[in-house]
Parts: sequence; structure tokens; C-alpha cells
Amino acid sequence: MDRLTILKTSWGIAIFYEIKELLDLNENSVNIHKIAPQVYLKLNDNIIDNISLNYLKKGIKSIIQYIDIFPVIFSIEKLEYNFCDYQPEGMYYAFRKWFFENHNMEFPIINVYYDKETNKYIFPDLTVE
Repeated sequence: MDRLTILKTSWGIAIFYEIKELLDLNENSVNIHKIAPQVYLKLNDNIIDNISLNYLKKGIKSIIQYIDIFPVIFSIEKLEYNFCDYQPEGMYYAFRKWFFENHNMEFPIINVYYDKETNKYIFPDLTVE
């Protein structure tokens, strides 16, 4: 399984995931989300909250310009994290990390800092509509 880790203090974000890129869309599949024309997300048995799902979708939208073959389904095969080591924003970066590494591209640096007052990581470049 792949992993995204963000650690700037004694507390961090850790997300473990397995993602597959599929080129055939079965219209009868469950848990399929249309991200853009010919770009889909399949969650399989992974259940995530709506905020995390929105960050995951935003991560997929951010790489559409790099996709070579359509239609494509990004299938989340496995997803694991401990609520104590998690922030929903991590879904955005976990997907991007997987995509860039899986396509032999350089993973862009994550602009992040830890805010001690709010006790959370801040991602200045990331907003959800």
C-alpha cells in the first residue's frame, strides 16, 4: 500500500491507500462519481465523509490536464487512516502523490505549515469550493 505522510511536529497526517487506474467503465457499478467528462472515481467499499470526498475529487480535478487516455476510472481499492492522524485535506494530496508517482512525474511540493493555535495543518494553496 502507498502512503502519504505529512509531519511537521510530533503530530502528523498519515493516509494509506491503494488506487488503480481503470480504462473500462461499467455503468452498473456502484459508488461511481463523475468528476469530469470521461473521468470517474470509484470508491469500492471505502466509505469517507463528504468533506474528505470533496478533497479527493478536487485532487482528481487537479490532474486532469495530465491524463492521456479517456475514459478513465480512478478506483480507490483500499483506504486506511487513523482519525487521530488525519485531516480531510490529506485526500487531495494522497491522490496527487499517487498519480504523479504512478505516472513517473515529479510530485509537486506541498505548501503546508502547522498552526499551533488551531492544532491543525494549514494548506494555503488549497481551498474547496
